[in-house]
Amino acid sequence: MFIGIDLGGTNIKGGLVNSEGIILEEKDIPTEVQGGVDHVLSRMADVIRSLVKSAGKIPIRGAGIGCPGQINVKRGIYHQGPNFPGWDGVPIVFELEKRVGIPIVIDNDANLAALGEFAYGGGKGVSGMILVTLGTGVGGGIILDGELFHGVSDAAGEIGHTSIHMEGPVCACGRRGCLEAYVGTKGILNRMQRKLADGSKSVLSGKSGETITPKDIGMAAAGGDATAVEVLRETGDILGFGLANLANLLNIEKIVVGGGIANAGDFILKPAQDALDREALPVVREVCRVVKAELGNSAGLVGAARAAMIAFSNI
Repeated sequence: MFIGIDLGGTNIKGGLVNSEGIILEEKDIPTEVQGGVDHVLSRMADVIRSLVKSAGKIPIRGAGIGCPGQINVKRGIYHQGPNFPGWDGVPIVFELEKRVGIPIVIDNDANLAALGEFAYGGGKGVSGMILVTLGTGVGGGIILDGELFHGVSDAAGEIGHTSIHMEGPVCACGRRGCLEAYVGTKGILNRMQRKLADGSKSVLSGKSGETITPKDIGMAAAGGDATAVEVLRETGDILGFGLANLANLLNIEKIVVGGGIANAGDFILKPAQDALDREALPVVREVCRVVKAELGNSAGLVGAARAAMIAFSNI
């Protein structure tokens, strides 16, 4: 048995996971970031102890923790990330091992989601894949030759901040033309709002631009709304253009697309595959497929447990 923890700004999600990646028990509590570092660490320890107790006599080999932001994986130290002010330099592994008495490993949450999809989901059975998560931001993780690729500073996988246009829109990171600025939530909604402002007809025409969500656009497309379909097609086309660059660079077999926006399915994934096939080198596009993630919101938790399996056993 292994424990996976997905640390978020709103909730701490934990799960008891077996070696087949099956979640046998889950626990979900509010993070309460406003309580400070020590308070959140204690709450994480409470989740781990609760799951250890649930395992009964079955031994827990270790726990993995996925954290948003930049992590020093080898030293087990949190650097910085969204929604966690004052956490720079916190030695999470040391503090939690002291509290719970089992070995701990930490990593970036998108990396661990990639590891989960690679072991048990959309990337199962290949040696190289990229996970791209589409949401407010665009994150990702890279698997090369069956292992997570971290880079020298544990900062690899920032797929959303690969630039596809040096004079493009300003991204949240301050740079121009990032993929995230086009296919993250803000980019998609801006595209929809421009079409509505130009007079395109849509079932969403009566809604304020500020209240439309990507889910609304996906539902409208599923209902046959031509404007919503076009917005998602353009989103997929831009996504595929960016993914072709990654495919040309890494020559991987699968690009697994997750996150809430990926629920639009083939409205985004098919044009993404078409764009990749158009833009990637022939020898690259022959082997690279764009597929939907399979583990949903459980990917990070399962991937965290998988990281513990790799670190603390021979599974």
